Amino acid sequence: MSISLAGPTTAVTTSQLTAATYSFVADMAQDTRSKVFVVSALGGTQVGVSAHTVDAPKQIIFKKPASFAQPSGYNQVSGRYGKVPKNTTRVMFRGSAKVAANQWEGLPISLDIGVPAGAVSYDRANVEASVTAFIAALWDQKEELCVALYDGLY
Repeated sequence: MSISLAGPTTAVTTSQLTAATYSFVADMAQDTRSKVFVVSALGGTQVGVSAHTVDAPKQIIFKKPASFAQPSGYNQVSGRYGKVPKNTTRVMFRGSAKVAANQWEGLPISLDIGVPAGAVSYDRANVEASVTAFIAALWDQKEELCVALYDGLY
């Protein structure tokens, strides 16, 4: 299965956004390791929110590792690998917000998923559980996180 954002994607509801949806279209990536999508249209109640423009980006980038590492240096005595490299996938969102009239500033959001080499083959269930637990926690705390960004109370 390949990453592909198509059609309207339902966003979380917050006090400022209700029934928000975002339609994504593919954009040109800067390198062959990345997939890029931009917000082409908005739905729901999102007063004052803009879709992607050059001045006010709303772009998500999925970037895979340059090469996939494998574990090496297995120690027969201890039964452990020495240093296990990470295969890091990066998900970045290039958002934007106004700081004054007609003055847009970047609002970068990023996530690095550093999967230990060999873990997907040996223990895929726990890799997937770790990712989905992270997403579930963010989903559960979506309103609290948005409010904390506003009032500074964490």
